Amino acid sequence: MTAQKIGHAFYAKPIRFKDSPNGSVSSFSTTFVFAIHSPFPILSGHGMAFVVAPKTSLPFATSGHYLGLFNFTNNGNEKNHVFAVELDTISNFEFSDPNNNHVGIDINSLKSVQSSHAGWWDEKGQFNHLTLMSHKPMQVWLDYDGPSHRIDVSMAPFRKSKPTKPLVSIVKDLSSVLLQDMFVGFSSATGSFLSEHFVLGWSFGVNGKAPPLSKLPKLPKFKEKDIFYKNWMLKRKFAEELEDWETDFKKNRLKFKDLYYATKGFKEKDLLGSGGFGSVYKGVMPKTQQEIAVKRVSNESQQGLKEFVSEIVSIDRMSHRNLVPLLGYCRRKNELILVHDYMPNGSLDKYLYNTEEVTLGWKQRIKVINGVASALFFLHEEWEQVVIHRDVKAGNVLLDAEYNGRLGDFGLARLCGHGSDPQTTRVAGTWGYLAPDHVRTGCASTATDVFAFGVLLLEVACGRRPIEIQNESGERIFLVDWVIRFWIEGKILDAKDPNLGMEYDQREVEMVLKLGLMCSHSEPHVRPSMRQVIHYLRGDAMLPDLSPLDLHGRGIMGIHHGFSELDMFTSASGMLTGGSSIVDSILSGGSKLSQSSSQILNFTYNGFHPPLADISLQGLATVTPNGLLKLTNTALLKTGHAFYTKPIRFKDSPNGTVSSFSTTFVFAIHPPFPITSYHGIAFVVASNPSLLFATSSHYLGLFNFTNNGNEKNHVFAVELDTDMTPEFNDPNDNHVGIDINSLISVKSSPAGYWNEKGQFKNLTLISGKPMQVWVDYDGFTHQIDVSMAPFRKSKPARPLVSISRDISSVLLQDMFVGFSSANNYVTGTATSYLLGWSFGVNGKAPPLSLSKLPKLPRWEPRRIYIFYKNWMLSISIFFIPLVFIPSLIFLVNFILTRRRKFAEELEDWETKLGKNHRLKYKDLYYATKGFKDNDLLGSGCFGSVYKGVMPKTEKEIAVKRVSNTSRQGLKEFVAEIVSIGRMSHRNIVPLLSYCRRKNELLLVYDYMPNGSLDKYLYNSPEVTLDWKQRINVIRGVASALFYLHVEWEQVVIHRDVKASNVLLDAELNGRLGDFGLARLCGHGSDPQTTRVAGTWGYLDPDHIKTGRATIATDVFAFGVLLLEVACGRRPIEIDDESGERILLVDWVFRFWVEGNILDAKDPNLGTEYDQREVEIVLKLGLLCSNANPQARPSMGQVLHWLSGDEMLPELSPSDLCSGGMILGIHHGLSEFDIVPTTIVDSILSGGR
Repeated sequence: MTAQKIGHAFYAKPIRFKDSPNGSVSSFSTTFVFAIHSPFPILSGHGMAFVVAPKTSLPFATSGHYLGLFNFTNNGNEKNHVFAVELDTISNFEFSDPNNNHVGIDINSLKSVQSSHAGWWDEKGQFNHLTLMSHKPMQVWLDYDGPSHRIDVSMAPFRKSKPTKPLVSIVKDLSSVLLQDMFVGFSSATGSFLSEHFVLGWSFGVNGKAPPLSKLPKLPKFKEKDIFYKNWMLKRKFAEELEDWETDFKKNRLKFKDLYYATKGFKEKDLLGSGGFGSVYKGVMPKTQQEIAVKRVSNESQQGLKEFVSEIVSIDRMSHRNLVPLLGYCRRKNELILVHDYMPNGSLDKYLYNTEEVTLGWKQRIKVINGVASALFFLHEEWEQVVIHRDVKAGNVLLDAEYNGRLGDFGLARLCGHGSDPQTTRVAGTWGYLAPDHVRTGCASTATDVFAFGVLLLEVACGRRPIEIQNESGERIFLVDWVIRFWIEGKILDAKDPNLGMEYDQREVEMVLKLGLMCSHSEPHVRPSMRQVIHYLRGDAMLPDLSPLDLHGRGIMGIHHGFSELDMFTSASGMLTGGSSIVDSILSGGSKLSQSSSQILNFTYNGFHPPLADISLQGLATVTPNGLLKLTNTALLKTGHAFYTKPIRFKDSPNGTVSSFSTTFVFAIHPPFPITSYHGIAFVVASNPSLLFATSSHYLGLFNFTNNGNEKNHVFAVELDTDMTPEFNDPNDNHVGIDINSLISVKSSPAGYWNEKGQFKNLTLISGKPMQVWVDYDGFTHQIDVSMAPFRKSKPARPLVSISRDISSVLLQDMFVGFSSANNYVTGTATSYLLGWSFGVNGKAPPLSLSKLPKLPRWEPRRIYIFYKNWMLSISIFFIPLVFIPSLIFLVNFILTRRRKFAEELEDWETKLGKNHRLKYKDLYYATKGFKDNDLLGSGCFGSVYKGVMPKTEKEIAVKRVSNTSRQGLKEFVAEIVSIGRMSHRNIVPLLSYCRRKNELLLVYDYMPNGSLDKYLYNSPEVTLDWKQRINVIRGVASALFYLHVEWEQVVIHRDVKASNVLLDAELNGRLGDFGLARLCGHGSDPQTTRVAGTWGYLDPDHIKTGRATIATDVFAFGVLLLEVACGRRPIEIDDESGERILLVDWVFRFWVEGNILDAKDPNLGTEYDQREVEIVLKLGLLCSNANPQARPSMGQVLHWLSGDEMLPELSPSDLCSGGMILGIHHGLSEFDIVPTTIVDSILSGGR
């Protein structure tokens, strides 16, 4: 077991494969039994291959991923005349390997012409996987049929017969590949890690079958590492990470292990798509069989963890029928994973853009448009915070099974409070949807989303992309410009998608096109709000009568003419990078990359403390809270990049000479084991900070298989390499090199430094200790010097690597400086850190303040290493019974006692609701201090409510502990869980979680510090609300009911709208709570209810008579609530003199009949109120309380009237009275029909 070595075994005599040099290859076959042994269960150092070659020596073949067959220069050369069957245990991206356990047919190259996962087909036609490095013997059969040119490769476990169905099969004539006489044998190779390859037996035959094998030797007994190490490696495979910011979202975490099995190991066949944020896989949750979409955020993503947190924070608590619901998330080894509902019909963009194969009719398109508009209105106005999506586009609109449009991908979302502005100075979004004002200022607002939505409207109506290239001239055509030209010519409908045919509503199409142009206005204050957009789309309001000159003259063509392409991020070649999902032009905190950089002479980072204004992090790169820049972690085959975002001017002119520059930095590398490495880091000067197409492993995230060595790279680097790659002429696995456009260093040296005495001192790059590096380039002498030393040592007088090289042809005028790092295969993962960095042009880099640099985390690689070596010795057989056994008995007894105290229950119905929403009873017990009476907020027929403070987050909560004497009990508990648990709206009391134990039912809500609305009304309360506060509460509750009836994924009928169920938060916003009686049904269907439920005084007469609850039932109760708030009276009051019940609706109506309806207002309002608003609320309350459900308005209409978007219809008391509305409660039913209790439970026997 030697690293970076090859092994060959050939039959010494040549085999004649052709009758003549130009003849065809004869049939041949071979079979052999092999085994691969690795010292660790999941680590291997490359595989082996059966080979047919012209020579036995295979000159210049290298080890590692070349398997001892080829090298960097001759791989793929037809002159090789090599045919091989590879058994490979490493996945190499450059060779298009399917995985790290595969079999492939190779012809002159290690890029297989055909390959398959290792395994075999049994008699039942089922595929069975085999693990090549399982240490177990396996047999392989290879057959080539000369006449048909068919190549079949089969394999099976040792002693199993040859499968009838081959594993890999292809038709390929080998006559041009094989010479007349060839040699047959085997080749294998090791890489950075070690393994052993065994061949137990082999037979070969030409023009006939290979003879069967018998009497094979036994494999040596492998001394696998102890059980501790194997278990540790298995845990490491599914290990996860949890940081402080995740505490609030812990309930939504899913196990990586579950997601791994749900997606069958994230196989490519389940890949739904890839984008700027990573890849999305389809999966099925094992227990619930729910279909999911798993977004595995790419570590090459330019955003990474920061945007992942953004998506968790924003979408985790949101719920809307037109948003893609987030089911949960997971994070491990900086793998960022989001789990969404699976949307079977994919994204909207695949149904647009000049395609006739799959398209949508106009009714479907307008449905999608309305859905996305509703989602944006919810984000901007109805959720608890303002959410600016910042990436509204067709690719982010997904279609569910009914082709409803759902807005997804919140990776760029920004949140701010209602009435405040988001603090953003970074441009983000997709080129073509970016608002000009956003690009110019970096500030994002709700108008930014409106602009993008306008472009989306035009896309849907026209079936064209936002920007298209004209084939003839190569000119970019902006969709907004294209549509407005049709409008100017008086034929705007000609801009519609020709795939719509004749089945469309001309008025709607014209309205959508004009609204799209209106929303795409270059001036943000001219664009409509999403509330106005919804009115226009639903026909509640008419679009303003504008001409194209009105809009054109005011800047409608803002995309094209409002800013130049210089405002956007461009690559060195001048090509716009906006084709990627995220235009990351201003990662530096708001400054444009195109700005002049000649003034930037130097910069210094004594630690990298967030927020980093001028450092862009890509891939694995992250910043720790204490200021360390982590370039990589232990993720496999990944890269990490960190660049200074502003370009540095290295030349005074494009053809000038490079100025002098210098840099110094402090770094450290922490591998998991002292005997393994990864692939190092590099200081880089590059033309583009994204380093497009760069790969991991030995390419260090700088180049790839095809561009390594290309002069057009324009890359200068200093590599700190911890792995020896023979093809790059590396001197060892611990060296420093100067690289120019290639990883074959122009000069390199073993890592170390020269001390004052002239002695060379070795340094180990993977020692885990911090070290400092200095790089100096002299523009006059072209001298490049690289030095290094241990941390806190001064710069050595003699450089480690020195060479004279003019790099004026390498560097462009403006370049980017930064760092690149990469991890290896399973054999080499490490965490690399930067502690500090300074850079200077035309002068020395400023010195680092070493005392201010952040400290490295504690690193103890030998702890695991030594422990696994000496584990058995460390445990004394006498120490266990004398000390540990009594302690263990006591500990077990203590744990069992506490578990009984805090035991919980879980039933089948809870699995469907999701266990991840549960909280531990123990946490709630301590949060409420044991449910003490002094923390009791109130009691009711549903149980008691306690105030609490969560121990870790210090968050105030309200815990409703459902009484076991409740007549509803578990059934209502389930109802509340199902309904409110997934809902999210700024005017709904959020359900944070729940718990259940020993039939105790507990719901956990946000704590509302100002209590319920009813305590501020009724008979001169101590604390009252003014009119502005009351109208704000009314509008909030109306918005909540509109969300429940129209906007949530199902229709929710609350059935208990009343003042005591409206709670007031810290800002006195009204929030609707208590969903214990709620009923759900699908949109367009009616709930199946036969049970009367609600509170006397708010009950709809129609509901009492029929038992049927509808959304009109809630509207009736809301009407009563309106009258309560305006009048300050209860729905039913007892007259002191006569003892007669006075119904509030009757009482207000009488004032209206008498012509003085304002006299019904609450006297506590004084004179500080809007008479018009009070009159509207009183009349609207009466209108909603109509005894006829069909005469009541919808909550959408109610919102329009309350918001002032529409005027309330002119009605007289006689209009309402003749409609059978007023006095409906009093005269439409007798007291016998109802039960005057808080919860009307009249039909518990069989009703719902």
